[in-house]
Amino acid sequence: MALDDRKKTILQAVVEDYINTAEPVGSRSISKKSDLNLSAATIRNEMGDLEEMGLLVQPHTSAGRVPSTRGYRLYVDNLMQKYEMTASEIEKLHNAVIQKTKELDKIVHAVAAAFSNVTGLPVIGVLPAAETGLVNNIKVVAVDQYTVMVIISDRSGIIQNKLLRLKEEITEEFVEKLNKVLNENLAGLTLSEINLKNVMKVHGAVGGNIEILTSVLELVHDAVSEIDKKQIFVEGLSSIFAFPEYNDIEKVKKIFSAMENKENLTQLISEMPANGDMKIMIGDEIPVEELKSNSVILAPYKVSENIWGVIGVVGPARMDYSKVISALEYFAKQLSDVLGDKFGGANRKSVHGLLEAADTKNGDDINGEEG
Repeated sequence: MALDDRKKTILQAVVEDYINTAEPVGSRSISKKSDLNLSAATIRNEMGDLEEMGLLVQPHTSAGRVPSTRGYRLYVDNLMQKYEMTASEIEKLHNAVIQKTKELDKIVHAVAAAFSNVTGLPVIGVLPAAETGLVNNIKVVAVDQYTVMVIISDRSGIIQNKLLRLKEEITEEFVEKLNKVLNENLAGLTLSEINLKNVMKVHGAVGGNIEILTSVLELVHDAVSEIDKKQIFVEGLSSIFAFPEYNDIEKVKKIFSAMENKENLTQLISEMPANGDMKIMIGDEIPVEELKSNSVILAPYKVSENIWGVIGVVGPARMDYSKVISALEYFAKQLSDVLGDKFGGANRKSVHGLLEAADTKNGDDINGEEG
């Protein structure tokens, strides 16, 4: 059965009517709202054909039709008209992106909360992280005779630091030598490139004091793992209560449970295409079983060439795709521009400030937070 222009127009009308009303759409409703100049009986026959093609479904006998996952997909890919945002909407989104805080994670959280408020949908966010946790600098600082602090930065300037209590006394001479050897052998490498060969080089160059060396190397591994790990969060999850699809308390519990599971969120983010395009997942296309009656739209944003994050929405399958996609495209671009201006530089003062503070050998002055 061919999907001709008339069937496409009727499918588009059904999807958009259902998005607006959340009620199954009947042929009479379409005949009144469309410019087809077709009778309700003719439209009903066409809707029957669309159902046979798997693009519409009839939830109850004698009820109207609603789009299937395939129907939504066809609409999004081929029938949806681009939404032109109003000046008021652009101003709201722009104001949401412009944050006074200087801390990157707080900016992204605030922007995600604002975007949830603008769209009325829960927002999934991923804090910016290097695509690979590249070690830029390793600094070991003697806090006292039995305590050292390991400070690690990646190329983006992200700082991780950990305190290590030792059984053996440590000397300033050993710390100085350890710093030199660690940076000569590990700086410029990703986590996956730090292997046994590198570790043996460090061990051979430093020699002795195996407890300290082993502990420091473990901390390097843990810290770089944290740098490399993307931090995923959800804002505005309670906003789903505004949609009639979520009136069922059991369904809401399932959604909340699924969205609070970091493994599920990681699975969603892993679907992002490598080319940096937006990802739209509808119904059965969603890899998380508990979310398959919904839709998820994700878009990447960039801080710099190798530092990126993700922002997106989750909501009912009948969400207003045209409007949400336009808003998300705008939001991601503005967020990229703002964060690029604030944090895109290769060398940030906060990194150098912390490393300089380390040189004072005063552990109390080191907190690992960016200013």
